Amino acid sequence: MKKAIFTLTALLFASMAVSSAQTMYDALDLGKDNYFGTARTLGMGNAVTAVGGDLGSVALNPAGSAVAGYSTFTISQGLSISSTKSSWAPAYSEFDGTQEFSGATKAGKVRYTMPNIGFNLRIDTGEYSGLKSWNFAFLSTMTNNFVEKSVARGFNAVGGTPFTSMAGAFATGAMFNSDGNGSMLDPDILTYTDPYNHLNRNGFYDRWQYITAYEGGMINYNETIETGGAFYGANEYKYGPYYLLDDDGNKIPILDDNGNPRQYDNGDPMYYQTYDFGVPGRLLQTSERVRYGSKNDIVTNFGFNFNDNFYVGVNFTFPIINLRYLERFSEVPDSSWPATATVTPEMVHPNGDYIVEAAQLFKQVSYAYNYDADISGINAGVGFIWLPVRNLRIGASIKTPTAYSVSERLYMTVDTRYQNLSRHGESPVGEFEYNFRSPWSMSTGLAWTFGSFGLVSADWQMTDFSVMKYSTDDDFGPDDPYARTNEYMNLFCGVSHSLRLGLELRPLPFLALRAGYTRTSNPERYYYDNEGYLVDASLYDKDYAYYQAGKAWLLDKKYYVNAPVSSVSLGVGYVSTGSFYADFALRRTTSASYYSPYNTYLEVKDDLGKVRCNADGVAYMVIAPCTRSVRSLVDAVLTVGWRF
Repeated sequence: MKKAIFTLTALLFASMAVSSAQTMYDALDLGKDNYFGTARTLGMGNAVTAVGGDLGSVALNPAGSAVAGYSTFTISQGLSISSTKSSWAPAYSEFDGTQEFSGATKAGKVRYTMPNIGFNLRIDTGEYSGLKSWNFAFLSTMTNNFVEKSVARGFNAVGGTPFTSMAGAFATGAMFNSDGNGSMLDPDILTYTDPYNHLNRNGFYDRWQYITAYEGGMINYNETIETGGAFYGANEYKYGPYYLLDDDGNKIPILDDNGNPRQYDNGDPMYYQTYDFGVPGRLLQTSERVRYGSKNDIVTNFGFNFNDNFYVGVNFTFPIINLRYLERFSEVPDSSWPATATVTPEMVHPNGDYIVEAAQLFKQVSYAYNYDADISGINAGVGFIWLPVRNLRIGASIKTPTAYSVSERLYMTVDTRYQNLSRHGESPVGEFEYNFRSPWSMSTGLAWTFGSFGLVSADWQMTDFSVMKYSTDDDFGPDDPYARTNEYMNLFCGVSHSLRLGLELRPLPFLALRAGYTRTSNPERYYYDNEGYLVDASLYDKDYAYYQAGKAWLLDKKYYVNAPVSSVSLGVGYVSTGSFYADFALRRTTSASYYSPYNTYLEVKDDLGKVRCNADGVAYMVIAPCTRSVRSLVDAVLTVGWRF
C-alpha cells in the first residue's frame, strides 16, 4: 500500500473552490526585502540607516531625506543577471539511505531594471535653531527582484531504492486526499462536463490538480480492483507484486542473516525483493522553474531637520508586487525500462462508459503550472538620525507590517504520451483575491565620518516573520481555509537578522570609492519535540493529527544556520561641485534553495514486504527526489542626479 505525505511546498493547488495556492513558503518570499536604492547606497551594501543624505536611504530610514542640504532629482537604470546552478538528488530510503546531490545544470536570465527614481525637496524655515528645514520626497524604489531560472535533471532512484514518480505521487493524492479531507477522487464527478466546480459525494470540492492529472492521462482509474476502484500513475503497474530491479535491470535477491541470498535446496535463488504497486523502472526526470517580477515601493516621505544634528522622518509606503512563476516537469523512461513494462490506460468517459485501452508502453508525462499575481499594499515607517558628536552618527527606524491585497491567477496543464495514445488536460484559470500581512522590521545603524575623506557604517536589521497572516474578506467561520497555514507560519517562521557593512572613501575631491557587504539569516525555524525528534514544517504537517491529539508536543525552538543570503558590492561615484553627479555599483548576491518536484508518498518495506516503522510506529518513507539550486544574482546600477 502507498501512503501520502503532503508537504507545504508541494500542495500547489489547495482547495480551489475557496482558496488559492499560497503556502508558508510563498509568504516567506513575499515578505522578504532585497533593497536596491541608488548606486551609492547599493555600493555601500545599503548600510545607510545612520548615513542618510541620499534618496536611496529613504526606504531604510525615513530620516535620510532630512540630512540632505539641498534638493535633488535622481534616476537609476540597471541590469539584473541571474545565474543558477542546480544539482539533483534521486529518491532515497529514509530507513537506511542518504540524500546525495550530483550533477550541475546551469540556467540564467537577464532583466532590465529601474531600481530608483524620485525627488527630494528641501524647504528652509529660516530659523537658526530648532526646526531649520523640512523635506518632502517622493520616489519609487525597488525592494526585491524575483528574476530566476533553474533547471535540474536526474533519475528517480538509484541502486535498490524503490522507484517513485510524479504520476505515482498524483495517483496517491487522488486515492487518499483528493479533497483535503482524506477522500478518494470521486469517479462520479469525472463524468460531468465541468468536474472542477462540482461537489464530490462527501460534499467537498476535489482539488483541481487531480482532476487535470486524470484528464491529461497522468493518472488512470481502474474500477475493478478489489478495493472498489483505484487510481494509479501512467507509469505504474496496477497489480503486484513486482520485482525490484537494480541499475542493470537484474532482480535483487533477499539476503539471509549472514548476508547471503536465500536459496532453494538446489542452490537457485528462492526469494527476490518485490513491491506491490509502483513504477517498474528508472525514469529520467527534469524540473524547470522560472520566476520573474519585482517589488517596488512607492514612498511619500516627510523629513525634519532640528539643529543640523537631529533628523526625523516618516514614510507612507505603497508597495507594488508583480510576480510571475512557471514550473515545468517531465519524466520519461530511460534505456533500462523493462521491455515488458506495459500499462493499460483506462478512464471513465464523460458519457459514463468505462474505457479500457490496449496495453502499451508508457512514453512521457509533462506537467506545467502557471501562476501570476498582482499585489498592492500599504505600510508606514518612522526613523531618526542623531549626531551626538561631529563624526558619529546613530540611526534607527521601524516599519509596520504591510497590509497587502492579492489578486492572482493560476492554472495547470498535463500531457501524457503512451505508445499509441496521447492525452491532454488543462484546468480552468483560477482567479482569487485575498489579504496578506507581511512582517514588521526594525533597523539600527552606526556611522563614523572622516571629514570629507569618507565614512564607515554598520547596520543591523531585525525582521519578524512570525506575524505573517493570510486572510479573506469572506466569512468562512471555523472553516477558514488559511487557519492551518497561519498556524504553521506562527510556529515555523521566526526572526531574520541582517548585518550590513559599508565603506566610502574620497581619495580625490571628485572621486568616491565604495564597498559593502550584507548577510541575512534564514527566518525559518524548527523544533525538537518531547520524543527527541527534529520537527520542521513539513514533518509537522505530515503528523499534524498526532501533534493536535497531544501525543507529542514541540519543545526547543531552533533556527537554521545554513543557507544565508549574502551579497558583496563595489561602487564608484563622480562628485562634482556643480549640480550633476553620477554613481555606478555592482552587487553580487548568492543564495541556496531546495525543492522537491512532487510529494513523498511511498513507504519503505523490508525484504518480506512488511512496512518498516520507527519506534513510534511511523512508517519510514522513500523520500522523493530533490533539487538544490545555488543562485547568483549580479545587479549593475547606474544613477545620475541633479542638485538644485
